[in-house]
Amino acid sequence: MTCTSDWLKAAAMLETVALHEPLEAKNEFFAWLVAEAFLNTNGQYLHYEPEEALTLVMRAKHKGARVQEVAAQLRAWSTG
Repeated sequence: MTCTSDWLKAAAMLETVALHEPLEAKNEFFAWLVAEAFLNTNGQYLHYEPEEALTLVMRAKHKGARVQEVAAQLRAWSTG
C-alpha cells in the first residue's frame, strides 16, 4: 500500500510543473506525465478519462485546487 505522501508528492510535482511552465509548449501534458510516471514508479496505476486529467491539471495551474485536493483525486483514480 502506498503512503499518502506519495499522492501528495505527485500532486505537488504536477502543480509545480503546471505553474512554472518549464517547457516552451505542452506544459499541462508534461505536468500530468510527471505525476503519473511518479505514481507508476511507486506501483500505483491510474484509470481516468483524458479530459478529466486535463481539467485537474488546469485547476492546479490556476490555483482552483489545493495540492491535497489534487492528491485525493489522483488516489481516487488509482487502480491498485
